[in-house]
Amino acid sequence: MKLLLLLLALTSLSANAYAGPSDFVIASDEFLSTELPKMEAAVATKDRAYFASGIERVKTFLNGHWADLDKFPSCTEAVSDFLIVGQCRISPPGSLCEPETFFPKFEANLAKCRAAAKANQASQRMLSTQPN
Repeated sequence: MKLLLLLLALTSLSANAYAGPSDFVIASDEFLSTELPKMEAAVATKDRAYFASGIERVKTFLNGHWADLDKFPSCTEAVSDFLIVGQCRISPPGSLCEPETFFPKFEANLAKCRAAAKANQASQRMLSTQPN
């Protein structure tokens, strides 16, 4: 229980450390980079408990950036959909979702979000190296 509370606190602090709208894509990429391996491990072991705590971390993260959700739909959808992808992979085929359409949509959003995060990071580095 203490570990879960610590993880929620760290995720919350990480999400709130970003100030501007363009930072949302970087924060989303970092969030997904942390959560996707956990989700993969949960799928491998069929650990459904991960998904209950995962949804709370998603809520905490998205609540920290609510004003930016519409500006970056690929990141917003990747963050909100990765748990569904995991649940689909654990559940019997056809019982929860349509993997043929949903999985490629998630992968496309994840790729767009990561590309936007890299572009924003590069832009921030350029701005920080320019003289005032």
